[in-house]
Amino acid sequence: MSLNITIDAPTPVGESLLIINVIEANIESPRINAKVIAPSGDWVRVQANGNWSLDVRLAFMADDGEAIYCQYKGVVRLNPSLMQRMAAGESIPGTDLYLRAAPCFETASKKYGWLNDILAVGKVKNFGGGKVAYDIYEIL
Repeated sequence: MSLNITIDAPTPVGESLLIINVIEANIESPRINAKVIAPSGDWVRVQANGNWSLDVRLAFMADDGEAIYCQYKGVVRLNPSLMQRMAAGESIPGTDLYLRAAPCFETASKKYGWLNDILAVGKVKNFGGGKVAYDIYEIL
């Protein structure tokens, strides 16, 4: 499954919290295709060492009209070099960046009910320039 997200510029709230509005997002896979609906966003806690702790909440509408909620925690390991690259708007490949997430899904849909019962992990493919792309894997 792929998760592709377009984000707004972060809004700093205090010294260690960034709120990021998710403008667009989509899930693409053989079993589900969905687009984000509002409200959806990311509350990033900037840790003392510069790493980010993610708290993402996304509402989706599948292409057949079924509603799906996704929330995940995650971590982004950052260093000054990566921060400079991000500030310059560079798209950073997943091979250069440790960004992992643990998405959980909720839906009342019978068709997509399998999402309620999976454990998944996400690994970033690209990050930067207002976009984030993940590969999401169901743990079997």
